[in-house]
Order: sequence, then structure tokens, then C-alpha cells
Amino acid sequence: MKRLSRARLASFCSDPWVKLIAAAFVFPAVNLGLNHLVVLTEVPLFLDSNLTAVAAVMGLPYGLLTAFMTNFFAELLYGFPWRHLPFALCGMATALIVWRMSRLDRLRTPLHFVVGTLLVALANSLLGAAIATFVFGGGTATNIDVLVMGFALMFDDIFSAAFLGRIVVNLVDKAPAVLLAMLYRRYLP
Repeated sequence: MKRLSRARLASFCSDPWVKLIAAAFVFPAVNLGLNHLVVLTEVPLFLDSNLTAVAAVMGLPYGLLTAFMTNFFAELLYGFPWRHLPFALCGMATALIVWRMSRLDRLRTPLHFVVGTLLVALANSLLGAAIATFVFGGGTATNIDVLVMGFALMFDDIFSAAFLGRIVVNLVDKAPAVLLAMLYRRYLP
């Protein structure tokens, strides 16, 4: 009985239309909901790429679509302040890394989890710092700005401050995304 229901679920989840709808609407809505909950607190996290990583396991186009739509819906929700769409590149980096690790069968062990989290956190921190520095002058009017300001007091370089603030946050923030991708790959191939 269990095997039949798992097979049906796997069959349902492998339907291209189901994947497309999930990647375009459902996953971005969940990502945005998690991000919105964090924004309401003072916790400097993002939680906007958890299901982007899951979508990347389904296929690179689905991961990229989820990353873009998450940030597009954020713009829509907040009245198009144009603070979110540039950061779609960070989500796309997450999708690319998780997709590649999935294709190389590197989403199975605890070591894969650590390496995946480090790679995703590093890519997101570098891209996020570059976007924050060169597009927004260092501040993005989000919870992470407190950390960036703290590092800016220690360093004279705003890029270094933006990077260090983000790497600290992303090491914690991207771990659940990689873990969810690993669980999805394991239980819903």
C-alpha cells in the first residue's frame, strides 16, 4: 500500500505541468511567505530560496523560474520598489549549484550537505554583496543591514562589510534549502 501511494505521488510530481505550476506559482509563494515572516521579525535571515533548491532538483529551468518568480512576486507585493528583482541572481545561483550537485549525485551524504551549503552560501554572499554595493550603495533596507553596518564600522570597504554580513547569515539561511533539496531528491526521485 505504501509503495503504491509513493509511486503515485512520484508520478504526479514528475508531470511537467505540475512542475511548471509549482515552479511558477506555488514554490515562489512559499518562498515569499517565509521571507515575509522573517522580515516581520528582527532576525537577519532571508529564507527566500528553500523551495528554489527543491525546484532545481526537478530541473534547472524550474529552479531558475522559481528564483525569478520569487523576486518578481516580492516586487509585486511591495509595490515595485525595485529592491528585490536584482537579487533573483542569488536565487538563480542557488538553483544552478543545487541542480549541478543533483546531476552529479552529490546530494546524498552529510559531507554533500556541508559542501552544498558552503557553495550556495558563498555564491549568494558574493552576488548579494556585489548587488547591494554596486546597485544600492551597500544598504538594502532589510534586516541584514544591521550586520552590514556593524562590519562597515570595522572595515573601510563597503563591499567587504556587505560580504561578511551576508556570509554569516547565508551559512545559516541556506542550510535548510540544501537539506530540503536532499530530502526531495531522496524521497521523490
